[in-house]
Amino acid sequence: MLLIISNQVMYMESTQSYKDEYELAKYLLEKYADIINERETRTIGEIKELVSGKELSVQALVEEFKKENYDFGENYQEALKLVFDFIKKEITYVDSDININYWLTPKEVLESKIADDEDMSVLLCSCAKALGDEKAEVIIAELDNLKTHAFVITEIKGKFLLLDPAQKHSFEEYFGEKPQVLKNYNFQKQQIKRFLYRFNYNKYEQFLE
Repeated sequence: MLLIISNQVMYMESTQSYKDEYELAKYLLEKYADIINERETRTIGEIKELVSGKELSVQALVEEFKKENYDFGENYQEALKLVFDFIKKEITYVDSDININYWLTPKEVLESKIADDEDMSVLLCSCAKALGDEKAEVIIAELDNLKTHAFVITEIKGKFLLLDPAQKHSFEEYFGEKPQVLKNYNFQKQQIKRFLYRFNYNKYEQFLE
């Protein structure tokens, strides 16, 4: 019993220590947020480059899931599903409440194994491009609660596909006719209110009110 209590106290102290470190880190980051945000500002060209699929880490990752003699028309859906499942399993989603705008590269996400919804979507879209998909794009949408959320959309054999690596949905859950998919999709019980902007390696589009 004494050992159990001792372990519980140590766990609580350790947990409190992590909370204290988090609060300190959050305070310092927010103190210097303006400097960080200015440094992290990216041009449209730089944002598009994030999903180019050219990073060696991305190329190496998709090679693990390609069949021998990979053919885009025949094997893309299977390979993308494996990549999506890998990202869901290996990358931890974090909903950061720190007021800092930043973009992690796909390589940095794979190294840290932690990312927000935008960076997870960038990684997934980059992998889709590396597999040969020219249509895949990152969408930043406004939800009913006025928060923003990112996901990836594409088209496979005439069907619309939405993939949200920040949540544990199946590959096929949002796959079918576009109007129905968008109607059925939700993140934390919040549906899409409107698209704010979309981008891939070839384009960047912002939706103005």
